Amino acid sequence: MKIEYRDGLIYTSINISYKGNSKIIDNVVIDTGAAGSIISPDAVDDIGIYAELGDRIMEYYGVGGSSHIAFIKKINEIKLGSQGIKDIEIDFGIIDTTGEINGLIGLDILIKVGAIIDLKNLNIDIS
Repeated sequence: MKIEYRDGLIYTSINISYKGNSKIIDNVVIDTGAAGSIISPDAVDDIGIYAELGDRIMEYYGVGGSSHIAFIKKINEIKLGSQGIKDIEIDFGIIDTTGEINGLIGLDILIKVGAIIDLKNLNIDIS
């Protein structure tokens, strides 16, 4: 699967499914320095993913130490390339106030799908 290097970051697209709705989300950064993944709520509210009573809430710290709030929701599936992970909990919170970055894929997903990142050829091999 091809990846794109721009502005010092590695971008890809993911497919997310929730309650029978599916959506491809572009402009997702592959972040091997992040333990967990997070998706912007603005990128998924049109498929019914938004904070609801009963969702767990967490606080996280961004670059520079700024504090942010996110909600955690179990989704049906997230796909990176052809490899999917079913019934996974994902964090949803603001990543980029300009709206250009729609999510970060961290080690939680990269390890589960067995991602091998080839920076020379700008490709991810999903085993």
